[in-house]
Amino acid sequence: MNIYEREVENFRKLNRIAKKNSVVLLGSTFAKDIPVSELVQTFDIDCNVYNRSLTDLSVFDAEKLLDDCVISLSPKKILLQLGETDLERGYRTIPEILEAYEKIVAKLKNANKHCEIIIVSVCEKNSEVYPEALNVKLEELAKKHKCQYADISPAFSNDSPSVKAFSLLKYFMLDRLSFYDAMNLLNV
Repeated sequence: MNIYEREVENFRKLNRIAKKNSVVLLGSTFAKDIPVSELVQTFDIDCNVYNRSLTDLSVFDAEKLLDDCVISLSPKKILLQLGETDLERGYRTIPEILEAYEKIVAKLKNANKHCEIIIVSVCEKNSEVYPEALNVKLEELAKKHKCQYADISPAFSNDSPSVKAFSLLKYFMLDRLSFYDAMNLLNV
């Protein structure tokens, strides 16, 4: 059994007891390393958030894992943070990455047309990889498919990237924004 299979089997077991209609984060290594449970408490998030991210998950492998990792949870919101592994590896072009992303979005929409999908930008600390071009295309993809787009690219300039990324994503997790949250979102 490889590491993906072990992690997915663990997610299957956890999903049996997890609460439906929650928020699910599916991503690669950066997303996997976000301490979601602790940050949900710290930021006083009023819903369940499940991190179903896998180490080095390629956007090309993610579609096969959707049923076991995401769809079985019947989430109300899905945050997709994929593409960083594919950029790092350099085996695929941005159009190929986007085509795989479109298949994932289509499968998620077919599974639950009421689920909100948030496409999350990639963050990359490797100076040889330039995620800006992919992020521009991911934002266009989000608009095309009536998804939301969350830009967490500023997270890597922070001394605690995962905390900064979560603080940027929290607004997409909440069902209602308080006045304070709205002002913070607008940086007022």
